[in-house]
Amino acid sequence: MVYPVRVRGLRFRRQATQVADERRDSRALVLGAQAVAAVGVAVLAVLPVLTGAAPWFLRLAALACAAGLVAGHLFWFARGRVRRPWLALTAQAVLGFGPLLPLGEPWSTAGGFFAGGLLLVAPPARAVPWALLACVVAGVVSAVPGWPAGLLEAGLGSAVSAGVAALSLFGLATAARVVAGRAKEVCELKRRTIAEERMRFSRDLHDLLGLSLSAITLKGELVDRLVPGKPELAKAELAELLVMSRRALADVRTIAAGYRELSLDEECRAAAEVLSAAGTRVTVARSGIGELPPPVATTLGTVLREGVTNVVRHSTASWCAFSVSTENGTAWLEIVNDGANGAGGGEGSGAGLRNLGDRVEAMNGTLTTEVGPDGTHRLLVAIPVGSVRRERPRAS
Repeated sequence: MVYPVRVRGLRFRRQATQVADERRDSRALVLGAQAVAAVGVAVLAVLPVLTGAAPWFLRLAALACAAGLVAGHLFWFARGRVRRPWLALTAQAVLGFGPLLPLGEPWSTAGGFFAGGLLLVAPPARAVPWALLACVVAGVVSAVPGWPAGLLEAGLGSAVSAGVAALSLFGLATAARVVAGRAKEVCELKRRTIAEERMRFSRDLHDLLGLSLSAITLKGELVDRLVPGKPELAKAELAELLVMSRRALADVRTIAAGYRELSLDEECRAAAEVLSAAGTRVTVARSGIGELPPPVATTLGTVLREGVTNVVRHSTASWCAFSVSTENGTAWLEIVNDGANGAGGGEGSGAGLRNLGDRVEAMNGTLTTEVGPDGTHRLLVAIPVGSVRRERPRAS
């Protein structure tokens, strides 16, 4: 079952503002953590070089490469969307592996930028082996200047250091992707919520107020005709008109509140009164509707309102018969009239039938219409309220 989504002005704006603030805080936290991680990895790589005995130009080159790796990672990967991935990987490979031979083991941690980038841009089946190979290469190459003494220990330590750096950068960049995706989902949810609320409001306004406004119009016309010659009868009709107007006002309030529950018995009586006021002969049949669940009764009442409204507005019916019944776990509503050949084409006019079809489908029911060769129009609704369903009745 599909329930209407309620959007309540100020409350919704407060919730939307709170979600937006939380999203900004999360993005700021993830971006800040990535910046700290990238700078930390670069410091681990460049600090031993700066404090060692390397020539000044190597120190300056190492500092420039470290700054380039940090800037490149934050530019290409920090926001979760990789821009020009192969250009990013090429730059990380050059800046991360180029200084390995002259700088040796201390620089091996910088290889984690390239390995982490591989994990971010390639599918896992290909990225994981290549990232492992990149870490091993960083360990082996960084240990070459000290070969053969301590090659295994130095290479293993350098490879592990590069791997840890790669996983740290990959994890935080993935978190940025998740936050960005969540932000898009929230925006899409807000858009859909607003669209659904607008659709609900317009549909309820059309379906629930159509009959009330039609009845008020008919009663007003009748009062206008009765005032000159039959003032007492006009006064009685005017009292009924006031009752109808109050009912329409109550309908407006329920639509604005986003919740309504219609009495099927009252809707049957109101429909009969409106048809009689329009000069249409009415036949009503009701059976077994006392135990219907409120959602089913409300849906059938709404269909009855719209169906009768269309008979009054869009047909030239001289008679109309409607019946509501429950049989074998299925609730049935049938509206038949002889005005399908009149102006407007019967119940199919306008958007009302589409709205009713959506309501009935939301209850796992069916709505069908048919026009007979003799100019009769038939609207039939079936909504299951139990596990047993019977064949749909045939038009007589």
